[in-house]
Amino acid sequence: MEMPVEEQLAPMARHAQAAHAALRAGDIRRAAEFAEQAVSAGAQDPQLLTLAAYRNLDAGKDEPALHLAERACQLAPGNLDALNAAASALLKIGQPEQAASYFERALAITSDDVDLLVNAAGVFEELRRTQRACELLERAFHLDSRRADAAARLAFISTNHGDMEKGRAFGLSALKLDATQAFAAFAVALADIEQGHCKEAIARMRALMSVPRIGRIVCALAENIIGDALDGLGSYDEAFAAYTRAGEMLRSLYAPRAGTEVETALARSRRIAAYVSHAPSASWISDKGKSPVRSHVFLLGFPRSGTTLLTRMLDAHPDITALDEPRTLSHCSDFLASDAGLDKLAALSDEERLSCSEVYWRRAAEAGWTGDANVLIDKIPLHSEVVCLIAKLFPDAKIVLALRDPRDVVFSCFRRRFAITSQTYELLTLRGAAAYYDATMQLFGIYRSKIALPVHEVRLEDMATDFAAHMRELCRFLDIDPNASFAGYAERVRNSDMVTPNAAQISKGIRSESLEHWRRYRAQLEPVMPLLAPWTDRFGYSLI
Repeated sequence: MEMPVEEQLAPMARHAQAAHAALRAGDIRRAAEFAEQAVSAGAQDPQLLTLAAYRNLDAGKDEPALHLAERACQLAPGNLDALNAAASALLKIGQPEQAASYFERALAITSDDVDLLVNAAGVFEELRRTQRACELLERAFHLDSRRADAAARLAFISTNHGDMEKGRAFGLSALKLDATQAFAAFAVALADIEQGHCKEAIARMRALMSVPRIGRIVCALAENIIGDALDGLGSYDEAFAAYTRAGEMLRSLYAPRAGTEVETALARSRRIAAYVSHAPSASWISDKGKSPVRSHVFLLGFPRSGTTLLTRMLDAHPDITALDEPRTLSHCSDFLASDAGLDKLAALSDEERLSCSEVYWRRAAEAGWTGDANVLIDKIPLHSEVVCLIAKLFPDAKIVLALRDPRDVVFSCFRRRFAITSQTYELLTLRGAAAYYDATMQLFGIYRSKIALPVHEVRLEDMATDFAAHMRELCRFLDIDPNASFAGYAERVRNSDMVTPNAAQISKGIRSESLEHWRRYRAQLEPVMPLLAPWTDRFGYSLI
């Protein structure tokens, strides 16, 4: 006998009433429990769906949480809690772009919710959309001048973009509210170093490191900044010791995640080199498929070699769209993850190649390519292993290789602060950075002998000495006319979303004093010179 409708609805109604009662009483945890039960029984109330979504998030059930939050958003498009729940779920499952879209929907409803502004800013910062992040953080601090976290993040972004005065001002404001705001302390210390107050920077960082329970990552970054300050004082032995301590701290912290992978980045580079060196050249040759631009260019080079500088220079040209590390080829990563994947890449059918390239162009469009530029430049430093993939998918592509004195490159990689990945983990020691540089350049050399893509080398030092002449050569390679707008690249950096470790330096233009910095650390570099010597010879730096 079928149960009456009233009896079918009774459990759902009972749980819903209990959830609302708990909510009125301020017991969010109990409200979420009852809401989940009501939703399980069929409730479609947006508030209950949102509470159930948060309960699932707390339990680590991210996909079910997203489903519930999205349903709540469908029923109540203006519900801020539902939009925030959906964004939170998307972040947890690794979809920050989609999360950002939900935050934008919420911000269109209100721009006066300080928590919303700060949370959204964090997502935009992760997405490297730092201008948008700064707008939101400034708005948050304007609305609530007690939000030290907003001022601290704004300070750090500002100093990384070369605006030291703004970074100092917001940093000091944050520290006045909360002396433990590490990013504010970093920002003020970096401004101190830039303005020659290196001893003050050291004192500030040591004070930060003495704060109880400040955290080992903060201590490592503070130690690194102390190294910069000591470098500014000309105390190079002490600076090198500080950089070494910082690297060792980070290696210890990230070793379980990055240092003990089945295959390290160094091992991966060497494995691909061995595979490609023995594979027939025909494996990477394709004769079908034409890029929808006059020149499709991949900008390669080891970090700190000038790839970001070149990207910003070239993006100033009206005929060029330059993408800054947009992860356009991440969908093809499995091809490079093993020899079996390389086998599959070598045997790729025309249909499979077309499918992969279509995803690429779609991602390029999402990253800013509008389809109307004559030249598309895709910057992917530290990914020289993808050349076989580029050749297979884009037979008419060109490669620009950014070069800088290998001694400067390796030392700069060792001393600078990068987000830790399996690749940048290799840079935490001087020997590790030198070994990875050597392996990367060996791999690229093998590619050049096996794959007939056109390559143009650009040396950072040459750009510093005769900018106009070398830009003309590069433009000929790209098949475009030179343009006077190249000279305005420094201003473009200041007004851009660039978040690389050298953003502040690039915002000042090419400075000859930033080159040959390695000479101050000649003694410390001696142990790795045998690894670097072949490349100083190959790239014409041995006599410098």
